[in-house]
Amino acid sequence: MRVLMLAASLSIGLSACGDAQKSEEPDVQSMPMLSAINTIEACLGRYPDLAARETECIGQYSNACMRLSRDGETNAGMIRCTVEEYEAWDDRLNTAYGAYMQRLDAPRDAGLREAQRAWMTLRDADCDFSASAYEGGSMQPLVSAGCHRDYAARRTLRLLSWLEGPPY
Repeated sequence: MRVLMLAASLSIGLSACGDAQKSEEPDVQSMPMLSAINTIEACLGRYPDLAARETECIGQYSNACMRLSRDGETNAGMIRCTVEEYEAWDDRLNTAYGAYMQRLDAPRDAGLREAQRAWMTLRDADCDFSASAYEGGSMQPLVSAGCHRDYAARRTLRLLSWLEGPPY
């Protein structure tokens, strides 16, 4: 009888120990996550130069979102995470564009407006072409969203660098 009680208590103790070990490991999917815009702003604050910002900040939110969201590794989840980051970069782009336009005089603001329209045409054509390789497939919207995110982020970073000094 004593042996059975000892075995039972040892078993309960081992089970509790196993549970304690499991609970010490972080459950990635239950960890809090910054919003896309907060992730971008935090990253921009950490990296002052353009090259580091491009390397470190583009895709940071969507990659974290895919790891931390319950559906992040599904096609729909990957698209959602990438679109959320694209929208945040696009908002940041519009803010940077507006701020830079306010600094320009009349002839130069027309030039930037024309350049921005040409950039949007190029972005859309490039992204449509890239996504067309997956026409009708489940990867098409993900490739399109990633392309738009990357274009918006790079254009944002360029405008931010111009805000910090004259364009080259």
